[in-house]
Amino acid sequence: MKTTVIDLSADSFNGEIEAFLTRLLESDLVGSLLVPKRTTGGDNYVHALIKNPALLADTDIGAPVMPVQAARIISNLTFRVPGEKIGVVVKPCEARALVELTKFKQIQRESVLIIAVDCLGTYEPKDFSALVKAGKTPALDLRKQAASGPCQADSDSRFRSACEICEFPALDTSVVDLVVGVWGVDTEKQIYVESTDDLAQSLVEKSILEFNDQENSKRQEIITSLKSERTKACTQVLGDFQQQVNSIKGIQELLSTCMRCHNCMINCPICYCRECVFRSPTFEHTPDQYLGWAEDKGAIRMPANTVMFHLTRLNHMVISCIGCGMCDTACPNDIPVMSLFRTVGDKAQKMMEYQPGRSYDEPAPATTFQDTELVTEAGMSGH
Repeated sequence: MKTTVIDLSADSFNGEIEAFLTRLLESDLVGSLLVPKRTTGGDNYVHALIKNPALLADTDIGAPVMPVQAARIISNLTFRVPGEKIGVVVKPCEARALVELTKFKQIQRESVLIIAVDCLGTYEPKDFSALVKAGKTPALDLRKQAASGPCQADSDSRFRSACEICEFPALDTSVVDLVVGVWGVDTEKQIYVESTDDLAQSLVEKSILEFNDQENSKRQEIITSLKSERTKACTQVLGDFQQQVNSIKGIQELLSTCMRCHNCMINCPICYCRECVFRSPTFEHTPDQYLGWAEDKGAIRMPANTVMFHLTRLNHMVISCIGCGMCDTACPNDIPVMSLFRTVGDKAQKMMEYQPGRSYDEPAPATTFQDTELVTEAGMSGH
């Protein structure tokens, strides 16, 4: 790993990042860049696939809002070999989702150059928009806080529920190519960067970036402390939630307002199936089927299969759930889908001794079988 600290003089944080991305895009290291770009109204950031460096203006790689999970976009771009390398700017949860999707053959890893940015927390899109319209500067406010420690959401809002219990506010170059560090960094004066050795060599050779091997111990201290704090918060939240859904009745009550819109599935980066059973003839029931079930049971809920929908998703992908919380953001009825998946996922992942997004070399349990899986206390296979 190579590191560098870039001193800012006349350029701002965003100005220096824009200059770096421009040099990167003008090189032959990438053919395009996927970055968060401010919308026309200025109250949101959306991902833009950019070929023309002149259009990198209004980019903020640390914008504290995530209307779409970038891993889904990147999967669509690299499900098949795209013919060029695409540089992608992502948050830690998005990078971890890329690791899982690579294992499921949904990402061509060699086709992406992954730039991960420390995540200081994100707001729901509507809350971020409201803060901007009120004349506030959410991204700048959080960067200023990050120089000395954990960030607090604006007093008029709160972070997304997933961010409040996320144990991965930053990554290292074991799973990404380059890291832009913000924790513990005075971003009014400096930018901290980590790179893999191979990429660093290429960046130096092409005069895109120089490395001076400066490190930032304060960043590591803050990240370690924040991980510990978030882990405790996560344990508490998931423990409380489990008490609410420790029975069939509890699950039915939790999902009582589900209208099976599929928004959670559509926006989940790990729901990668190109052909989904819930969008197939299997669930295109005929009128006589509905009437027959009503005859047998006396009454059936319409639309049907709401609980089955969530339980099937849990069965399919919960071990690879990275806890990004996009399911919560997408739900029109505010069902805490993320809490359900993280509660079940926490137990399943510990049982399999698996941490999603940790390593490209660690096989996903959903795609592998081992004789020692699910061994009982008596020493007999649990299969």
